[in-house]
Amino acid sequence: MISLFKEVNSLLLIRGLRGFGYGFLNTVLGFYLAEQGYSLLQIGIIVTAAGISSAVLIVMTGVLSDKTNNRKFFLILSALLMATLGAIYSFTTFFPLLLLGAILGGAGSAGGGGPGGGPFGPVQQALLAGKVSPQKRNSVFSINALVGTVLFSAGAAAAALPETFAFSGFNKMLGYQLLFLSFMVLGIVTAFLSYLVADVKAVKQKTKRQGTRLIGKFTLTATVNGFAFGLIPLPLITLWFSIAFGASAFYISLVISASTLVSAFSYLLAPALAKRLGAVNMIVSTRIVSVTLLLLTAIAPLFIVASIFYIARTIFLSVGMPIRQSYMMGVIGAEERATAVGVSSGVGWGLPYAASPVISGFVMQEVSSSLPLYLAAVLQAANSALYYWFFHGLKPPEENLESNS
Repeated sequence: MISLFKEVNSLLLIRGLRGFGYGFLNTVLGFYLAEQGYSLLQIGIIVTAAGISSAVLIVMTGVLSDKTNNRKFFLILSALLMATLGAIYSFTTFFPLLLLGAILGGAGSAGGGGPGGGPFGPVQQALLAGKVSPQKRNSVFSINALVGTVLFSAGAAAAALPETFAFSGFNKMLGYQLLFLSFMVLGIVTAFLSYLVADVKAVKQKTKRQGTRLIGKFTLTATVNGFAFGLIPLPLITLWFSIAFGASAFYISLVISASTLVSAFSYLLAPALAKRLGAVNMIVSTRIVSVTLLLLTAIAPLFIVASIFYIARTIFLSVGMPIRQSYMMGVIGAEERATAVGVSSGVGWGLPYAASPVISGFVMQEVSSSLPLYLAAVLQAANSALYYWFFHGLKPPEENLESNS
């Protein structure tokens, strides 16, 4: 096996390679299926099935990896499912098999392995937390988030390969096939890297009552947050910019790209802010600022003003994400870490996030295009209040060490 330092780097590399692969896969999936002659309904079935399966897999991998005390197996399994998806899409266009591949690998869904890590997230976060000291955990989780987000964005850029092939006079379908084959290879490579990582065996405690209560609190806050984010998912935010200001897709895409890139590098500021303010205070305060900026986005009179507020909002919203992940790993016992991520992400976040866009679309069409932004702000404010209420008195180990030193 490899050294502990190299194992941490391997886990970060696995996160990045998955992010890159799902970045281009999720970007080209709809275009590819449409060019194969599939209807919007069939494409919707694939994406919906992938989203549901991702939520289920997140919960299953989290709970089962803790129950069996074998996280490495599920890390390898998630990589093999990724490779299976790539193989299916490389060699067939038969709809039932494409649907099966999407279900197994989470194609087209945020849970499939984008910045959030997908079904692989619970075991990767649990392994990372078990291989670093409490004092270094915030920094490592911030780098983990940065790597996943930047390489996901790079993968989205690589999705231009089929169009580049077509522009250069080559067969466009060859470009798609090369991407799918690359996705399969990335799955195989990450499976090998996962095999080299030593497992972290947690000592099971006699009682899990406190851990269960904590997981319940994390899940409740994630549920409120999932509803909030589901009201303003990226497709509806881009539509809102178009409706509110008449902005073109070109300028809207520039705003989204800028917000993603800048927010990714804001992760590097997270450890210093958490050390200065304390993890819970940092998470809550940055969320409150992001709520304020979302409201300012909704009432902005000009596209450029709304764009600035939106980018700033994304920065403050994103900077707390790695600290939230790290904080959960710090206060949850090692034997329940993957379960906590799986349940809070799959049940708490995933299901409300999948359900609320329907409500948002109806409200935008029948009531007001800006109302979902206000509703999301209210829910995110409620999430901040709940988070502070539940956790302000619960310090992670590194803060207890600092206060005792």
